[in-house]
Amino acid sequence: MAVFFRSARNSLRHLWMHTAHFAIGFSVWLLPLFCQADPPPVRSASELDYPPFSVVHEDNSAGGFSVELMQAAVQAMGREVTFAVGPWADIKQDLEAGHLEALPLVGRTPEREAFFDFTVPYISLYGAVFVRDDENRIKVPEDLAGRSVGVLQGDNAEEYVRREGITDRIVATRSYEDAFMQLSEGDIDAVVAQRLVGLTLIDKLGLNNITTAIAPLPGLKQDFCFAVTEGNKELLALLNEGLSVVIANGTYEQIREKWLGILDREKNQKLLYFQVATGLMGSISLILLALFAYQHWKEHRNLKINEVKFRTLFENMAQGAFYQRADGVLLDINRAGLELFGITRDQFLGRTSMDPQWKVIREDGSEIPGEQHPSMQALRTGKPVKGTILGVFNPQREVYVWLNITAIPQFMPGENSPYQAFVTMHDISARKETEERLKQQATHDPLTGLYNRKELETRLTREIARCIRYNHRLSVFMLDIDHFKRVNDQYGHQIGDTVLTNLTSLFERSIRKTDFSARYGGEEFVIVLSETPLDQAKDLAERLRKRVADHPIRLENNEEINLTISIGVATYPDHAESWKELIKSADMAMYAAKKAGRNQVKTADNASAAQG
Repeated sequence: MAVFFRSARNSLRHLWMHTAHFAIGFSVWLLPLFCQADPPPVRSASELDYPPFSVVHEDNSAGGFSVELMQAAVQAMGREVTFAVGPWADIKQDLEAGHLEALPLVGRTPEREAFFDFTVPYISLYGAVFVRDDENRIKVPEDLAGRSVGVLQGDNAEEYVRREGITDRIVATRSYEDAFMQLSEGDIDAVVAQRLVGLTLIDKLGLNNITTAIAPLPGLKQDFCFAVTEGNKELLALLNEGLSVVIANGTYEQIREKWLGILDREKNQKLLYFQVATGLMGSISLILLALFAYQHWKEHRNLKINEVKFRTLFENMAQGAFYQRADGVLLDINRAGLELFGITRDQFLGRTSMDPQWKVIREDGSEIPGEQHPSMQALRTGKPVKGTILGVFNPQREVYVWLNITAIPQFMPGENSPYQAFVTMHDISARKETEERLKQQATHDPLTGLYNRKELETRLTREIARCIRYNHRLSVFMLDIDHFKRVNDQYGHQIGDTVLTNLTSLFERSIRKTDFSARYGGEEFVIVLSETPLDQAKDLAERLRKRVADHPIRLENNEEINLTISIGVATYPDHAESWKELIKSADMAMYAAKKAGRNQVKTADNASAAQG
């Protein structure tokens, strides 16, 4: 019996030893999966006071909504991140120089896209104008003209104030805390800042004499993103994927409730933090269970990412955005994009850039072929296309909407060709309208809408050059309204202005589309007739003179004013060798017409004969 138990004990010992050896061997085989060298932490930084997005704790460590969100997104991808602390202007410069790899809080603007690459926005908010509560005269941004306005140095609020030309008295401070203290003490007149930042700082500093004057500030809409050094596609992809993970698993909403409760004033439950730690226990079953759990979580995470597809952020982006597949097929678009295009989702999905429904033009008005759209360029070259300005016809509004386009190619891991492009669209129609208005003011007479004298000289120079190149002739009319002073003296200058606008409208209707007219001064006008010899020009001038004489100007009280005009005609190169001489010859011919009794047409030949 003793021999039996001794034999059984030896057998169990051998079985245990074999099992232990197997466990150790299997553990050693699996060890590289868990002991790979950790990649270095992502180098980031946070600004000094941009609460609640960026704050500095008592131990000089970084905190705030954006800092915690980046930390969560990076950790969701198995990485770590470190945060330095410094003034915004300094850390922005460090990112641009490559000393930092990413920043958690950067407002996406066309100006910054030249230096940084951005994740999809994780929140979009409007700016505001803050004043002292005894100031009640600031209602719209134009009221800030000539006033001292505080902004954070390098912030997109400063970019907005300078871009829009709101005031020439800009006070750029190292921190918003400084700006609000100066406002409270009366050193400056206003502060332009993101509204939530301002409200938070006012509460933190106990400034009870500051109020919001303009909110929201339409021109200062901030799409907050993570930003990386331009060209760092690997880190950009990691941050975008991390964002989608924290949105899908609820972490984003928890961090938002913690820091941004001031937005909706809701009372929410405290954040719940979960920490799961799994280690090798020396047991084969636990190791296999851990591996199975990890693999299941990874597959579930990838599936969730694919299903969510940045839906929460994507659909609520303030700017338009869409995805386009490598073969050109349009995959998805957000609500803002549909509004910009003026179409439905069904009208967008499944089409391509080659579809005839798109009417896309350059700034000069020329049409852009489908294969030259920014998204197609990014897909073809594999390189980002940034800052492209184009107009897209919106059939609902029946106007061209002007957009600043950025197209970013996206790659599968290990592949060199993009599988799709992510395109964002900033609506710059208001800016284009302002530019066109300023251009109009610089080149046109404000009363009549005709070209002004400066633009006339520019265009005549070009026309003379064309005449020389193609051996053409060019004629001009110098015309003057006869006895126009009597109209002003009898009816007043307001009626005089009405008469001028009516006459110039008649001039425009009487000439060809290839011709143009300009107000030379007072009641003198110049009409330029391209590719027109003297005899044809004289006939046209006679018809114009008769038309004015036969069509009196009818006033609002039905009273009619009968007018006549005197016209001088000169032709290049018959009467001049330059545009200045051409104008002078036509002017002399016009005075010859006046001297001969007015309501007449005289050519430069007639004027020369009269002088002879």
